[in-house]
Amino acid sequence: MAEVELEAVGTNPRAPLRHPEAGVWGLWGVLVVGMLAAVWSSERPPEPLGAEVPAEAFSEARAWPVLRHLVDEVGPRVAGTPGQARAAEYLMERLRGIPGVEVELQRAAGVRVDGNEAWDYRAENVLARLPGTGDGVVLVSAHHDSAEEEPGAGDNALAVAAAVEVMRALAAGPRLERTVVLGLNGAEEAGLVGAAGLLGHPWLRRAEAFINLDAAGSRGRSLLFQSTPSAPWLLAAYARSVPHPYALVVGQELFQTGLIPSETDYRVFTREGHWPGMDLALYQDGYAYHTPLDGLARVEPGSLRQLGENVLALVRELARGPRPEDAGEAVSTYYDVLGVEMVAYGRRTAWGLVVLGGVFVLGALGMAWRRGGVRAAGVARALGGLLVWGLLGVLVPVGAALLLGFVLGRPHGWYAAPWLAGGAFGALALAGVLWGCALVPGERAVLARGAAALVLAWGVGAALTAAGLGVAYLFPWWTLPGAVLLGVASLRERLVGPALLVASVPGWVLTVELVWRLLAMFIPVTGRLAVGLPLDAAVALLVALAVVPGALGLGVALGGRGRPGRTAGAVALLGLVGCGALAGVRPSNEERPRRLLLTHMEEQGAPARLEVAAEDGLPLGGLLEGRGAEVRETGEAWLAAEPSGLGPLPVTVKQEGVTEGGRAVTLSWRGEPGAQLVVRLPRDAVAGWSLPAELPEGPELVLRVVVPPAGEWSARIVLRGKAPVPVSIKEWRAGYVTRDIEALRRGLPDWVVVEPEACRAVSLSW
Repeated sequence: MAEVELEAVGTNPRAPLRHPEAGVWGLWGVLVVGMLAAVWSSERPPEPLGAEVPAEAFSEARAWPVLRHLVDEVGPRVAGTPGQARAAEYLMERLRGIPGVEVELQRAAGVRVDGNEAWDYRAENVLARLPGTGDGVVLVSAHHDSAEEEPGAGDNALAVAAAVEVMRALAAGPRLERTVVLGLNGAEEAGLVGAAGLLGHPWLRRAEAFINLDAAGSRGRSLLFQSTPSAPWLLAAYARSVPHPYALVVGQELFQTGLIPSETDYRVFTREGHWPGMDLALYQDGYAYHTPLDGLARVEPGSLRQLGENVLALVRELARGPRPEDAGEAVSTYYDVLGVEMVAYGRRTAWGLVVLGGVFVLGALGMAWRRGGVRAAGVARALGGLLVWGLLGVLVPVGAALLLGFVLGRPHGWYAAPWLAGGAFGALALAGVLWGCALVPGERAVLARGAAALVLAWGVGAALTAAGLGVAYLFPWWTLPGAVLLGVASLRERLVGPALLVASVPGWVLTVELVWRLLAMFIPVTGRLAVGLPLDAAVALLVALAVVPGALGLGVALGGRGRPGRTAGAVALLGLVGCGALAGVRPSNEERPRRLLLTHMEEQGAPARLEVAAEDGLPLGGLLEGRGAEVRETGEAWLAAEPSGLGPLPVTVKQEGVTEGGRAVTLSWRGEPGAQLVVRLPRDAVAGWSLPAELPEGPELVLRVVVPPAGEWSARIVLRGKAPVPVSIKEWRAGYVTRDIEALRRGLPDWVVVEPEACRAVSLSW
């Protein structure tokens, strides 16, 4: 291969090429195409296998009938309704057909307390047990209920089908040392209460680990996004066993911050059961999540196989041999490399990589000083230039996104066309870096620029490690290869630019892989995030974080050559054309619809109304034009409505007067299947209650009665003092369609999906 000259060094007339920047651009373009192809390929699930595989292996073809029956034959499986009961009956029948497996239906009831809230619940859980030869239990958990009005293919019939096939394959293979219990709980969507019921089952008294399967989408690969940090042996078992590793510690950090508006049964098992375990979930194509669109047509072939083969291998690994000791370094970082290899380590190892990277960087700087005459002042100048380049690479696309969302009033075009956002904002990020190269060329010596890039990557990685953020895992992949190749290239300076571009490949691939997954997770979530502001800048920032590191490498290799300002203008023009296309794209379509929450509200003493709220929190636009809607300060709209036909709130209150310890009030409710009662009152006014749980803590006590009993529910609440206590009581009927809701729904565009509900409310003074 011909060598590419980046700097005219020496006096050899044969050394410089006429247009060295053309070779740099060509090499960079090849690397970009190869990187995108590798990341795209790694995100796709493997090809599904048929029923011809051995009996002890996982087969997507054998699991598919379970998925199809739950979605097409049973349909919505709301906790406590006939649909959920039919699903439980069917699953018990399938599991009873597996030789050697014991099956039981658990009818659980209790009170789950979390923060200032308490759930009084009932749940139907299907359990299957495959006895082992020794002690200990491994739990595989998945909820079989669904949200209202949705077939629930991705959430969570696919995981249930995979788990049933895993149990069949386990039973067909050699007997394991530990007992394996499959827990298919029937009330996750009602507040994680099905999992709370599993905690007390006698089959799980010796539970040593759990694998929870859930979903917020129906395509791609199932991601390992939560794992108990104090049980590093779990991740070690995952790394040793699974054939399709797919894991990301950043997902765990996002859940811990609350930026993802969802929870899973992992929370119950770890916080209330104190069991070590991990959470696996599909997340791509979250547009259909909790909508009627979550059907079989959205399920991607191979998703079942990837999840099933991983769970089967992981269960076999956890259920055989002696249990690893808990002693050891707690895991703070885990991720996969293009779905091929799993990496997991703790804080000490993370700091070890920082120190190792520092040693390598110092060694490379030493080589650059000895061989290329690079000085500290030159590196400092180059570092200043890199910071300006990177800042412009972020500000230009973010500024364009702010213009789209706040000035032009055309936000969220990327919701319907994510690829267009990647092209538009990515081009603007590259243009920003190139403009930086033209405005602030910085140090001309290519070795100094390369050394500054290494110092910058190492410093950012060290700072993120000090902050305890798992995303720091990216930076050893930038610094270690970069330092090695910079040191080698110092022997021949004309190779420094190409060497640094090649050295950036490992770090850039993992950076793009991370941002790819974050965008696939974040963009659908914005449809139900309800922040009330355009989020174009957040999407532009994520795209820029993927593009800027590689663009900086290009800038380092080019320096000020090739008229970067003129090139930046051409690239920026492409980006602006993309932004113009985003401004013209309607944010929603039939595949990626906008979500509206329609609530038929009947509050005692007030006329009935229809409350309309966009789940993305953005203005409703012209969706209610000509309907006489009253727009509230919260952004939701109220429409006049007729009575729902449900009648008065079926609640009775009996005040028993002063007793020992306070005033007693008995609250009774006759709820229909699928209904939920919510009672709110000041916590400091409550001295006790008759429910079998401690009183929650907090300024307000929130009692939720979910999956109501067939007869009457009642509870006795003891109040302090004689002063009146304000109480709010609401009954929610999710999925309930009144005539007003149906009339409005028929008049909405086909790119809008509706979540209907009815609410009856009363405010009292006890």
